[in-house]
Amino acid sequence: PELIDVFCERGVFEAEDTRKILIEGKKIGLEINFHGDEINCTHSGELGGELQALAISHLEKVTENGIIAMSKRPTIAVLLPTTAYILRLPVPPAKLMISKGVPVCLGSDFNPNAHCMSMPFVMNLACVTMGLTMNESLVAATLNAAASMNRSKTHGSLEIGKNGDFILLNAPSWEHIIYQLVDPPIEAVVKKGCVVYQSIKK
Repeated sequence: PELIDVFCERGVFEAEDTRKILIEGKKIGLEINFHGDEINCTHSGELGGELQALAISHLEKVTENGIIAMSKRPTIAVLLPTTAYILRLPVPPAKLMISKGVPVCLGSDFNPNAHCMSMPFVMNLACVTMGLTMNESLVAATLNAAASMNRSKTHGSLEIGKNGDFILLNAPSWEHIIYQLVDPPIEAVVKKGCVVYQSIKK
């Protein structure tokens, strides 16, 4: 194991319990990557900043002080647009985070509550509901997502020496991966330089 996670939420793991668990994980060399500030403000942003967390997921109810605390390392904000959409929560303040120097990444939050496996849809939601630009959404779904798992040196962008993981689009421009949210124009999927999926030609 490389990471330690706790769901810091009222009635689940309270803030003090979360602190104790995360500290113990850090003592044995685990990076902190936890969930918090989703349904209620539990000051997870402040806690993550204090403990120099690698990443915090959700953050719908993060405070500005929490964002400032996260900017110190910086701690990566893992934003899950489907959560706010399904649960009708306020969206995380993504643009404020970016302006304060907090890297933002995107995830699908695939679980029984948010049954979404479509990152193009997630990227579209981030642009429409959180105000991200398409460029910000792309970086958040690729390089910053890899960074949130301590993988940015090997994944997340096309660079010499990194894993050859990417998709090929059948579209006039890359922006169509976001624009065509329901039917993304994915022609092929390449994993470690090998084609693992190719669309069937009609």
